[in-house]
Amino acid sequence: LLGLPVAVAPEPGSQQIGEVSHAAEAYGIHPAMRLGEALARCPKLTLVPPDPAGVADHWEMLLVALESIGAAVEPVEAGLACFDIRGLLRLHEGGPEVVLAVARQALGVPVRVGVAPTRFAAIAAAARARARRPLIVRGGPREAREFLAPSPIALLRSIPELDSLPETLERLGVGTLGDLADLSV
Repeated sequence: LLGLPVAVAPEPGSQQIGEVSHAAEAYGIHPAMRLGEALARCPKLTLVPPDPAGVADHWEMLLVALESIGAAVEPVEAGLACFDIRGLLRLHEGGPEVVLAVARQALGVPVRVGVAPTRFAAIAAAARARARRPLIVRGGPREAREFLAPSPIALLRSIPELDSLPETLERLGVGTLGDLADLSV
């Protein structure tokens, strides 16, 4: 199934699909897309039933694999974890690319990876990255702000405490994180 357009079927009572294969992404299908839209984009889309227990087991296995290379992993949610690579740079003697290669080898599956000076920017970078092509934001906080500026304000939903804020900001005409940064206090 890995080479075919595949998506996890919606949970009962929902119309949003779950994770999708790379082949499905090529059709413009993404997680949380409504089922009808996904099928309209790709009528040959294969739906597989959700397996929460299998996902939890696999996720735990991936976290252990990251910990085995020395990463102090902070799981955010199933499928999203963060770790600071500074200590790993010394441990694995190289730049971010070397650490990412070691992490990918330990995981053994394609993953989206983002590296940035801040956690929020790293999560945004991972969301934009493609599997097997990490997105690295070099520099410090200034470069992270520049990277985040064109991002949609909806990215703030990835922070649970700010989940409802993007809707209000969008009604006020704030469409990007750069627009938000430009507001004077």
